[in-house]
Amino acid sequence: MLYYIYKNVQCIIVSLFVDAIDFMVGIKKYPPVPTNYKPYVTVLVPAYNEEAVIRDTLESLAQQTYKNIREIIVIDDCSSDRTSEIAKELGATVVKTPQNTGTKSRAQNYAIPFVKTPVFVTIDADTTLDPRAIDRIIPFLYDGQTLSACGFVIPQVIRTFWERARTAEYLYGLGLFKSAQEHVSMPLVSSGCFSAFNLKLFKNAGMFPENNIAEDMALTWKAHLMGYKIKYVSDAICYPKEPATWVQYKGQLTRWYRGFFQCISDYKTSLLRNPKLAAFVLFYLIMGLISPLWLFFAIWYGYLIASGGTPSLFSLAVIGVFLVDVVVGYTTTIIKGKQTNKLIEAVTGYPLLWLISPLNSCLFLYSMAQEWLMKNKLTNWEKGH
Repeated sequence: MLYYIYKNVQCIIVSLFVDAIDFMVGIKKYPPVPTNYKPYVTVLVPAYNEEAVIRDTLESLAQQTYKNIREIIVIDDCSSDRTSEIAKELGATVVKTPQNTGTKSRAQNYAIPFVKTPVFVTIDADTTLDPRAIDRIIPFLYDGQTLSACGFVIPQVIRTFWERARTAEYLYGLGLFKSAQEHVSMPLVSSGCFSAFNLKLFKNAGMFPENNIAEDMALTWKAHLMGYKIKYVSDAICYPKEPATWVQYKGQLTRWYRGFFQCISDYKTSLLRNPKLAAFVLFYLIMGLISPLWLFFAIWYGYLIASGGTPSLFSLAVIGVFLVDVVVGYTTTIIKGKQTNKLIEAVTGYPLLWLISPLNSCLFLYSMAQEWLMKNKLTNWEKGH
């Protein structure tokens, strides 16, 4: 089993370079999908006190080029504002939970019995869609074995330092790493802000896990373990509101990281049933643990140069890997920025990743300590903006 994990780690590394080259020459890896697959679709919009943003979300749904959207259901999780009133004004069906559920997963699961179409789409109440987003993502469910397909994410507003940094993170991370995951048929997360689902397979998988703060990641891993497919469609674009301040950024990233550790705790050795999934999980766990060492080596190398010392062969190798990472990362970010009309944001935003990387590492280690060492499981879902 360890041998298979080792071979899959090799596959991951090779895929990263393959995808970098593919992006450079503009290759698309999507296999042909039937353009005549046009099932009726229900759109679910979980919402809690979203009166400031839900109008834009619903209006973007009204502008979709996909013609078979049967119903839009807003799940009002006991809001105290005008969320329901605005949704009804714009023609959406409103389903209200008996009491606040506390998590997005419970709110969405509450609405599943109201879905009468073979396919449904989930979208956050603070997220707008490119007019062609649903049209582009639905065909990837045609084979009857794909539980979910997710799209590309670009922040809706890009003004503050944190929004600019997050934009670069998406252009780089989704553009390279998630494309590599798709390259080997192993996306780790079908993003909660915008995904399409096969209703039958979704129910077979037990719906959204309610005991995990990252329900989208938990469901994705479960789908892989059950033998279902998850797909990533990079030209189906959504635009969520992203954290504008450090406090909001910290809250969102901590939730994501703690969800990652909760998934590992939930599935444990079951991950070994899918060596490719286990390899990816191990890869990201190791990368999260060793990433703080980059800062240490950078300071150490700088000190050696400043003091006139001779760098060791090991330190030169580390710097070499670092430079390759920078070149591949910056190239991917710029190319993906050009593809998504965010070239300026890509050019100016990528350097910000090196500023927030130490913060991300600290949050990763903090989340691991909270979830695994202190056994302080995060259970309350908080918004990321």
